[in-house]
Amino acid sequence: MRHNFLVFVPLEDQKSSVSYSMYAYGVKIEVPRQTDDEKNLCLSFDGNHIAVLLYYFSGFERAYVVTGWDSDSSEEKSSLPGVDGDLYILFTAIGREYKSLKRLIAILTKYSEEGVFKMPQSFWFRLCALIQGRKARKSNVLHLLHLTKEENEFYGRENDLCTEISK
Repeated sequence: MRHNFLVFVPLEDQKSSVSYSMYAYGVKIEVPRQTDDEKNLCLSFDGNHIAVLLYYFSGFERAYVVTGWDSDSSEEKSSLPGVDGDLYILFTAIGREYKSLKRLIAILTKYSEEGVFKMPQSFWFRLCALIQGRKARKSNVLHLLHLTKEENEFYGRENDLCTEISK
């Protein structure tokens, strides 16, 4: 059983003691809310699905593709700044890989904000392999999405990203 986790996104207009800003994408299980001290936005993510965390530190950017940690498996438990809960990190990206992942998230969330994060981990492992192998062109990614949806019979379901994939 994967554990849910909380992400605390620092609010830009508040003076905060953290030295980064971040964006978080994934399947939220609650409506985002401000913390009591009004310095952070608290997002509660479903640990059974994928989340992408984009960090902006002073001087560099880093991204993580994560899911909740499964206490029943041999996965390595990890933690990240601004995250309350244990995580399993599938992929870490910096530099060119960071830019590629950010661009692909924009493409994949165009049809459904959370739908792509409900895809199985195998899709995300293959997507990350495309990014590492410098083959993450839009056509390759949409083809991977189409194949994964066919394999898992996602077409016609309520959580379908889109009924037709246009190239």
